[in-house]
Amino acid sequence: MNDRDPGPVTVHLLADIPRHIAAVGHMRWQEWGRPPEPVEEAFWVEVTAREAGRGGLPITWVAVDAAGEALGAVALIAYDIAERRDRSPWLAGMIVRADRRRQGTGRRLVARLEDWARAQGYQRLWVATGPAAPFYQACGWELSERLSLASGEEATVLSRQL
Repeated sequence: MNDRDPGPVTVHLLADIPRHIAAVGHMRWQEWGRPPEPVEEAFWVEVTAREAGRGGLPITWVAVDAAGEALGAVALIAYDIAERRDRSPWLAGMIVRADRRRQGTGRRLVARLEDWARAQGYQRLWVATGPAAPFYQACGWELSERLSLASGEEATVLSRQL
């Protein structure tokens, strides 16, 4: 196996393999654990545990390699940003381990989330992001707007018609 071939990757509900909650929370903390976001790793693990639903929102999927290690995760939640509580649901917490990016894991996670949402009868999904906007556009998401959040951060909002 070379650096570009991650080997077999499977996607599961995080609720089905809760031993990965801490690893996913750790990945999220490493990526976003600085102001204006919470800086405590425990916060990110707790949020990940709360989002590990099974039958409805919130719900999270985790990508796992052949060795059983968590490679990344993505959640679908009712609301993400206070400025846009008029729309739902939102893709949130999308993360792929830094050493496993650009190998298709993120696309697999997003596709699984979209398939589940479609089966639940959702017609449109939303995501608020910053520098990851091109990734979502490559997955078929469309730019909706750019806005300034109350935190002072800039966000790009995209949506996906299912």
